[in-house]
Amino acid sequence: MELFTARVCPYAHRTRLALLEKGVAFEHIEEDLKNKSARFLEVSPYGKVPALVHNGQTLYESLIINEYLDETFPETPLMPSDPVLRAKARIWIHYCDAYFVSDFYAVIQNKDRSKDSELKEKLADRLRKAEREGFGELSGDGPYWLGADVSLVDLAWYPFFERLPAWTHYRGFEIPDDCPKIAAWAEAMAGRASARDVANDAAYYIEGYARYAA
Repeated sequence: MELFTARVCPYAHRTRLALLEKGVAFEHIEEDLKNKSARFLEVSPYGKVPALVHNGQTLYESLIINEYLDETFPETPLMPSDPVLRAKARIWIHYCDAYFVSDFYAVIQNKDRSKDSELKEKLADRLRKAEREGFGELSGDGPYWLGADVSLVDLAWYPFFERLPAWTHYRGFEIPDDCPKIAAWAEAMAGRASARDVANDAAYYIEGYARYAA
């Protein structure tokens, strides 16, 4: 198994976390996205990370790869067995990519300072919805999105929270005070062995997102 990633990419981050949670052996290939290798372009038709090669088959797109890994290596499940709960997990994964991510990046990429407050409040409202309707209905007493066990929902969302120090540094955005479950979840995720194995410190993200924030 080969996994092509780039350190800066939150989507590649997701799949590295999934493989580490699964305990699956893989060859990690760090790709320079400014100077993409011929091998990478062979296996990634969009020229994006992550890309996975397994048993001669090539897969790409982080959410698709992660579901493939969960189905192929079921010994450590990252999705619930109950079909209703599994569907709800997919709803929140979709919410992350369809709504949260665009508002997340809008905050740091905004060049009009007069819009900062509006964009930050919109992003905060996305987190409040996740707090009420996601964690409030699904997590119970557990630290993770679906309760006691980590899932693909956690892995889909967490890479953006590791990058949050850059948003705080450049735009003053933090997890809202009325989202205590999300704040506790982010701390629990940061403490997992998989997250620690691939973590970058705050300084890395502050430097890496300087161009976005300028």
